[in-house]
Amino acid sequence: MTDRLAVVVPVFNEPDVARALEALRRQRDRAGLSVYVVDNGSTDDTVQRVQRFAADHPDLAVRILAEPQKGTGAACDTGFRTAIADGFTVVARTDGDSEPAEDWAARIRATFSRDATVQLLGGTSLPLRDRYYRWSDDLLMSGALRFLRILMAVAHLDAAYLRFVAGHNMAVRASAYVSTGGFERTSIDRRDEDIDFSVRVSHRLGYDAVRIDPQLKVATSMRRVRRYGMGMMGIHHLVPALRGKLIRTIDVR
Repeated sequence: MTDRLAVVVPVFNEPDVARALEALRRQRDRAGLSVYVVDNGSTDDTVQRVQRFAADHPDLAVRILAEPQKGTGAACDTGFRTAIADGFTVVARTDGDSEPAEDWAARIRATFSRDATVQLLGGTSLPLRDRYYRWSDDLLMSGALRFLRILMAVAHLDAAYLRFVAGHNMAVRASAYVSTGGFERTSIDRRDEDIDFSVRVSHRLGYDAVRIDPQLKVATSMRRVRRYGMGMMGIHHLVPALRGKLIRTIDVR
């Protein structure tokens, strides 16, 4: 089994960040797990909330980093490279508005331990039952990501998009992260760094290097969907050039 696992959590004005941290604290296989929270220029008390959680729960190793350059790409790259420099050979990522299932860490460790082919791992996205949740989201979420993968594969004429990994539910070998260049230090205004990274791993390391495990589950907030609308979310991903033009950029990091 992989002995140590780092989890990077980029945050920007996350009032419910303690909920995400508590989900990591509840992991059944928490031995050797360290959390790197990367503050991406929050203007509220997000950092103080993380500090309070860490003080109240010393059984979970939490380190706070700061990344002033705007963008989840920049924030996550800082977190991943710091964790790799600290000696972690597998680094996972989730978001400050997401909750990994209790077996999330264990499934990540087991997959990388038993299959040397896997370099990048993703899973299933579920709607988080927060204030943005609606009863129809369970049906909506189950098909939306699968449909988006197909649309992007057709639009780019590239099968690698069929296995793109969502940033709130991913893990990668440190060696693969470094050899492929990691996340582009971009913001949501320009690109989706998680999708671009997934495709790059597939191109450079092989299609089978990327795996989607349906049982690797993370619930994530539907707040961006509520603010964009489902149609605009699709266009947002399919045509990045329209961000800030036809599609108003919503600063959720």
